[in-house]
Amino acid sequence: MNELKGRKIVMIAGDGFEDSELIYPLYRFRYEACADVTLAGIEKGQTLKGKHGVPATTEAAIRDLRPDEFDALVIPGGQSPDHIRIYPEVIKFVQDFDRTGKTIAAVCHGPQILITARLLKGKDATAWKSLRVDMEDAGAKYIDKPVVTSQQYIFSRQPSDLGFFCDAIIQAMSPGKSMTASEMARA
Repeated sequence: MNELKGRKIVMIAGDGFEDSELIYPLYRFRYEACADVTLAGIEKGQTLKGKHGVPATTEAAIRDLRPDEFDALVIPGGQSPDHIRIYPEVIKFVQDFDRTGKTIAAVCHGPQILITARLLKGKDATAWKSLRVDMEDAGAKYIDKPVVTSQQYIFSRQPSDLGFFCDAIIQAMSPGKSMTASEMARA
């Protein structure tokens, strides 16, 4: 399919990631869409353990990356976002990435990092239903749909939304193609 050949995506994670929310997008972007995907964590070469036991090894330390090196940032959910949002380098990287205007996508509990980074104010968003009040307190308008887009942001609620989530990211990053936020929300 090659839609994202030559495009670079960084995914950030820590222990306790929701297995399907890391593995499915990673494989879909890397092997189907042919993007260059980097899995980043607190340390390079760290073996992370998913919530359900799936291992993943980080390829880079977040502190060593620059947002301008990537075309998109993807944040899987699970317990991982809560575990890594305590690290200043994670928050700084995400805030710096926001300033690039490039695609930032978060699924399930991924928006916890965006809450800590204070990046949700004025955005339409979705996430796992238990985060609704947290997101609203952070200034977002919570919308209960499989995919919600707002500015450069793409949000999804849960593992069953991953197909829509990945489609929206691929569409947003595909050269010469564009889909309006309302079209993605209806997808």
